[in-house]
Amino acid sequence: MDALQERDRVIEGNAREYGAIFSYMNWIDAARAAEAQEERNALLAGPGVLVSCLGTKIHHGPLSPGCRQCTGGAWSCLFISGRCNGRCFYCPTPQNNDDPPMAGTVPFRRPVDYAGYVRLFGFGGASVSGGEPFLDFERSLEYVRALRATCGPDLHIWLYTNGILATGDKLRRLTDAGLNEIRFDIGATDYSLDAVRLARGIVPTVTVEIPAVPEERTRLLDMLPALAQAGVAHLNLHQLRLTPHNARHLLEREYTFVHGPKVTVLESELCALSVVARAAAEHLPLAVNYCSFVYKNRFQAAANRSRFGSWLLADGEELTASGHIRTLQTRPEPDAPWRTAPLSSVTDRDLWVRYAAAFLRPVASPKHAHRIVAVSDDFQVVVERHPVREPRPVTLQELRQNLEPPQPDRAIPGLYPPLLDESCEWITPGLGMYF
Repeated sequence: MDALQERDRVIEGNAREYGAIFSYMNWIDAARAAEAQEERNALLAGPGVLVSCLGTKIHHGPLSPGCRQCTGGAWSCLFISGRCNGRCFYCPTPQNNDDPPMAGTVPFRRPVDYAGYVRLFGFGGASVSGGEPFLDFERSLEYVRALRATCGPDLHIWLYTNGILATGDKLRRLTDAGLNEIRFDIGATDYSLDAVRLARGIVPTVTVEIPAVPEERTRLLDMLPALAQAGVAHLNLHQLRLTPHNARHLLEREYTFVHGPKVTVLESELCALSVVARAAAEHLPLAVNYCSFVYKNRFQAAANRSRFGSWLLADGEELTASGHIRTLQTRPEPDAPWRTAPLSSVTDRDLWVRYAAAFLRPVASPKHAHRIVAVSDDFQVVVERHPVREPRPVTLQELRQNLEPPQPDRAIPGLYPPLLDESCEWITPGLGMYF
């Protein structure tokens, strides 16, 4: 599929998702895209701005311990419930569902089940999110305690909260149970730092994690020194994403929307990059990380495919850099039987390739091949195998060419030109395209 076809496919998908409101959305045009690309390039070229994860993560200073687990593909997130006491206009989900604790599509109703899952699948970090964990404080505490008891001292555990219900006693109980890091969404409290100051000296690492709201750019820039003085070690900024739930609120604002696998807000990315650039230029002690949507969409998905896909590999199959299961079938002679073989041992004769991806499920589906994985004597999960590409003939030369990912821009180390290309062999590099 060429670039124009891929653009059309993405736009058509967004049109289906948003239906009647699609035509009323303020989509980026060519002139604004060129202007924004120039602004982004200037911010990325600023002194001290760091680039990692194939150009999808932009930051000043080190990433937080939890973020390092994520970039290493070792993070599991538990949503303790679907209830929240905040009313943030940018929230992508309703936050009024009384769901059981969930990781992905799997419910973990007992702390011991989730802790056993984290240990069995070899995660290095686990977070408790929501909803709002402090609305279910005792339950959240039990999951933190079970994670520490089951997985030992090396597991990095963090919790994401708006801080409205945080107290010194609750923070100490969480830390005593094994919490390493706490992340506050101060956007839910009009950027109050009261809960942040309360956590300082109790929880080892204090992080602020918020969407980059364009209207708050000046306030955020001005409060960078105050964040450091309040005890914040890391500031994580996300890009605003349009969803059917928050569309009514975001469409009321003068945002420019950008196409992609999910619709994002142009001004949000530029806001985040300007904060990173300011912190880097002024050598602030506060580390600032722009966690772009394309990073999450590409790297977190690849990490899950790799982790679960390793449980499905048959003889001769291999995992690619993007976490897909590659099956190469070959035969040395026309009348010989087909066999599956790793890339290192195949020849150019009668070669077929197909790709699959692994997904974790609570129960098996008859539509997909799967493996049942026992976490304990009375709890199990299912790893399903989903085909993502039809089998096709390929030459060895063509396959080796497909193994070669795009190269970075020589002008700025670590940066890549924006791409829409997707591959089952490599993770797409670079920030998102503006279209």
